[in-house]
Amino acid sequence: MIRRSLAITAFLILLFHLSSIASIEVVGSLRHITKAGSGDVYKGEIKVQNSGDKDQEIKVYQTDLFYNNEDYTYYNEPVSHNRSNANWIEYSPKTTIVSANSTLFIQYQITVPDEDSLAGTYWSILMVEGVNPIDPTMEGQFNINTVTRYAIQLITEIRESGLGKLEFLDPSLVREGNELFLAVDIINTGDHYISPDVSIELFDDKGESVKVIHAPKKGLFPGTSARYRFNLEGIADEKTYQTIIIAAGEGEDVFGLEYTLYF
Repeated sequence: MIRRSLAITAFLILLFHLSSIASIEVVGSLRHITKAGSGDVYKGEIKVQNSGDKDQEIKVYQTDLFYNNEDYTYYNEPVSHNRSNANWIEYSPKTTIVSANSTLFIQYQITVPDEDSLAGTYWSILMVEGVNPIDPTMEGQFNINTVTRYAIQLITEIRESGLGKLEFLDPSLVREGNELFLAVDIINTGDHYISPDVSIELFDDKGESVKVIHAPKKGLFPGTSARYRFNLEGIADEKTYQTIIIAAGEGEDVFGLEYTLYF
């Protein structure tokens, strides 16, 4: 049985070896944030690198991103929510060839409408995708391509406008196998993008601090939400803890929730 299994594995490797290995990479941050005012025009660039030994075609296109604590959605239509800045963006090239072992820059320009009603954060996405050609010499055989897409967030912050605000939904205890987590969903109900540092501090019945637990950092656009989970490993069962959940913004904004945790 072992020999037959190895033979089948070898056959599959030969059959599917046509899968391509992506050589296109976006260099630097995938989040471009710029503070601007109504009527301003600003420019930027995205660095694309081809680390392979063959020329590679890429395509660049727009989309929008919106998400909540359960789902991330990319939209085919460029403008899909009322804080999309897709219509403000011009970019070039749409398609091009990146030479082997070289880099190029995608240039973009964002023109902010001259409107007094603009406030807070506006954003959309530029997608950079390598185009893998079909090999005509492999006709009649499986031809599998690996497609790598990079989503670059283009974020416009309107200066000196809007409010930062977070809303906490009721926390819940979630058990996965032998591990117990405290889960809390946080909604950005304000006008600005916030990437808060979220932590919980547990206090016993004497008011003494038992433990501080930090959650991985996540960004929240206006109207979006995310779930933060805190591993309660090492916390004694069958006890009651007073819990303070803190979400600290990048400025002076600090949001908190007091919660009684019952095991």
